[in-house]
Amino acid sequence: MVKEEYFNGEEWQEYLRLQKERPEAFAPSDYYTIITEPDRVFDFVNRTGRKIGVLYRSSFSILVVDLVSDKSGDEFAYERLLPSATGSAVVMIPELGDKFVLLRQFRHSIRHEQLAFPRGFGEEGLGAAENAAKEIYEELGAEVTEQRVLGEVTGDSGILGTKVTVIECTVNKAAPEKGNEGIIDLLLLSEDDMNRYISSGKITDGYTLAAWAFHSAK
Repeated sequence: MVKEEYFNGEEWQEYLRLQKERPEAFAPSDYYTIITEPDRVFDFVNRTGRKIGVLYRSSFSILVVDLVSDKSGDEFAYERLLPSATGSAVVMIPELGDKFVLLRQFRHSIRHEQLAFPRGFGEEGLGAAENAAKEIYEELGAEVTEQRVLGEVTGDSGILGTKVTVIECTVNKAAPEKGNEGIIDLLLLSEDDMNRYISSGKITDGYTLAAWAFHSAK
């Protein structure tokens, strides 16, 4: 492998562009130091065969592999997923009358269906409130009549670099288009039903559980 070719390649050049676009994602830390010195990066790549840089990018996610060192000086590759868009990702707690609306959806990543509150990736130029209204319309075929922000949650900080805004909202109906985004059906659950479903293991989606914790606490 030729050093100049590696650092002129798209994976490394995209990594440098990302650093400039999103400096907060590369903020300095005393715990894990991100190494970008070409000699150290190239030496690591040659020794381990691991790639460092932006290895994949879609309209949803960016797969970044950093070279980092810990407090002991050990160097290793650390993979993480950043959102492609800088808009606000959201998870909604839709309320229809005295019931909460959950979708039964097939989730490809686990190859199984789950019960969950609607949620959506961030979209460029959309704030949390706008994105929540958009997702509710797309997934429930409904309009949001009231909403309030409860807080933020990170689904898996070991690999995900996405902060998700939790929004409680009142909707005027719930009529999802079945088959769209893996939607199978919906459930309308009371507060007691929600707690029973959670305690019995029928609800396992992390964002839904986190959103419900905000709802219960506030």
